[in-house]
Amino acid sequence: MNKFLLLIAGILVGWNCVGPEDPVDGLLEDLPSVVNTADVFTFNLKGNKYSFEEQYTLSMHTDSNSVITTSLIVTGWSGNDTTRIFYKNAGDTTYAWFQITGNLTYTATDSLPNDTKYHPSKLLFEGTDFSGTMQYSMIKD
Repeated sequence: MNKFLLLIAGILVGWNCVGPEDPVDGLLEDLPSVVNTADVFTFNLKGNKYSFEEQYTLSMHTDSNSVITTSLIVTGWSGNDTTRIFYKNAGDTTYAWFQITGNLTYTATDSLPNDTKYHPSKLLFEGTDFSGTMQYSMIKD
């Protein structure tokens, strides 16, 4: 009889247990989601006072015929954090960067020049106490 009651209690307890809620946007807090292919690079992050320094070598190879579309969307930004995205060339020299100081939507389509010092080879993402959602993408056309 005791085994039967224990079995019933175990079933009831197990039945009522729930796991963590599924993320609505597919992002887990404080865990960057990165896609790095020959044509696309994306970095998506939902941060909650998250500090990070992530550098990625791009799988895409660009030349002077390449057209790059860049998109950066930041929503839910809060606080006074310092977040930057640095563009580095093959010589590991920074030639451009974004500084994120609030919510923003940015999109640009650019043809790359003949001078390869302006061709992206690496991206460095730095953040101190970032809170919000960041969606960055670079697409080679």
